[in-house]
Amino acid sequence: MTATLLMTQTHSPPMGAPSWPRHRRAHAVSSTRSGNARSVSSTRSGNARGILPLVVLGAVVLAVAAVSGWSLSGGRLLVMGSPSMCPTVCVGSLVADRPLQGAVHVGELITFHPPSTRSETYTHEVSHVFANGTIQTRGAADPEHDPWLITRSDIVGRVVFSVWELGWLLKALPLFAVGVLFWVTARPWIGERTRRSWDRGWMTVLTVLPLWVLHPLVSATVISTTLNLPHRRHWASDTVVNTGILPLSFHAAKGQVVHVSSTGLGHVAGLLSVNGSLKLHDAVSLPWWGWIALAPVVVSPLAGYLWHAWFND
Repeated sequence: MTATLLMTQTHSPPMGAPSWPRHRRAHAVSSTRSGNARSVSSTRSGNARGILPLVVLGAVVLAVAAVSGWSLSGGRLLVMGSPSMCPTVCVGSLVADRPLQGAVHVGELITFHPPSTRSETYTHEVSHVFANGTIQTRGAADPEHDPWLITRSDIVGRVVFSVWELGWLLKALPLFAVGVLFWVTARPWIGERTRRSWDRGWMTVLTVLPLWVLHPLVSATVISTTLNLPHRRHWASDTVVNTGILPLSFHAAKGQVVHVSSTGLGHVAGLLSVNGSLKLHDAVSLPWWGWIALAPVVVSPLAGYLWHAWFND
């Protein structure tokens, strides 16, 4: 029988070479790989953060180009500023006009200057066209006709379409354009360690500033009041229009509570005060799931700050 002898050779390091234990060498290799992984991850994160300002800038440029293109083609973009056409076209809606061509028909929406002044512009529906060519108009929120008759020369344009609440973005576009331009132009001069904070700060400014200046979320208007209701003495009823984006509840002192949806219209009755007026209080009226959906939006800036502060940015 032939026996095979297995021998294990041990190689010692040459003279003068550092003799590290095996576990220390493995730890060094692992640390190097971990450092490389963190470097690659940091590079990818930095590239993603660098793309974000360009994406926002591109969106603003496209919006400006769309508005300019519509104007150059002869159209006109307006923002509804009064509740006279609620709930058909309410405050904050974008109204797109085209120059008037052809005959004017009852029921269509037109934009015009009233005969008394050329500085004001109204968008109302045509309620009657007389044989002599004069036109009568009215708002959807008021069954009464407007106190004027207009001619074809007073018409600015015919409404082609309207978009609910998009007018707020059109009004905020100059703020967005200036803010994004400054953000992107100054960003290369900001140090790498503070660039993420710079981006978060400007995203917050671009979100909060239009809300603070324009107040699009919560707004309401009383368009008519009826005093001394037939079956309730010393009571009055207000016709209110919710001109904001969020739904509201209106509470009359010693009277009714009415919930009105966004851009909706409601009637609130209550007891007249000593000075003969009806006092109304409004508040945001969201269902339970609406508050749950809104909560992350409200706390997201603080949550993001705490997250990055915890991990040393």
